[in-house]
Amino acid sequence: MNINQSKVAIVGQSENLDWFDTVPGEQMAIRIHSKDVNGAFTIIEVNVPPFMGPPLHYHQEREEIFEVLEGRFRFHVEGKEFEVGPGTSVVVPRNTVHGWVNLEPGRSRMLFTFVPGGIDEFFPLISQTPPERWTELGNQNDIWIVGAPLSVQ
Repeated sequence: MNINQSKVAIVGQSENLDWFDTVPGEQMAIRIHSKDVNGAFTIIEVNVPPFMGPPLHYHQEREEIFEVLEGRFRFHVEGKEFEVGPGTSVVVPRNTVHGWVNLEPGRSRMLFTFVPGGIDEFFPLISQTPPERWTELGNQNDIWIVGAPLSVQ
């Protein structure tokens, strides 16, 4: 197999990730920034604290793909709920209401892939923004909140 080296790029290695805080107890790292792939996608790794997850929301401009690395999660996608574990991928089309919650008593891990990218700058801003402004911050970054976070019950 002949690989054209000018088309191959290693843009992130696990030992070089810059982790940042979002909400209390949650950390993220941008694995592949959209600027490194001409805006095609963004990949983010997240360490999720026990029994936590985002509010129900949707994206108008991008699909979101979740890859469960460790732990168990309950997902809500367009009115349906289901549980998933490691090795599971969940694909959420644009304009589809979704959310998830970590069901584990310890940390769990996932990858988020956004297609197209361009949402990279939102996540580091969460910890720098007062909670009462998170909805506004989300709306500025194609995150439209429509409901409360899922609970573990």
